[in-house]
Amino acid sequence: MPPLPVAVSREHNTVTLHPSGEIDHETAPALTGAVREAEGELRGLVVDLSEVSFMDSAGLHALIALEHHCRERGARLDLAGARDQPARLLDLVRLAGIFTLAG
Repeated sequence: MPPLPVAVSREHNTVTLHPSGEIDHETAPALTGAVREAEGELRGLVVDLSEVSFMDSAGLHALIALEHHCRERGARLDLAGARDQPARLLDLVRLAGIFTLAG
């Protein structure tokens, strides 16, 4: 399976990750790796899931790791654009209440 494409954008001290495709055990490390490359004065992190078609437990683990990473730095993690299967998965495992979900 090809690696997960993750576009990174920055506005002020907020980094937005834009993964595209499926987040699973093979591709999840690309998501957590992208934030390390984009750090600096990180005050907020947004993971835009609008282009993610599938996510499994490895994807959930990556999101939790990102949340811990942000918390350690006093930053905030928001999820945006979750729909279809990823949105149902977040709701099913009750992680929707842990993350701030937008759009």
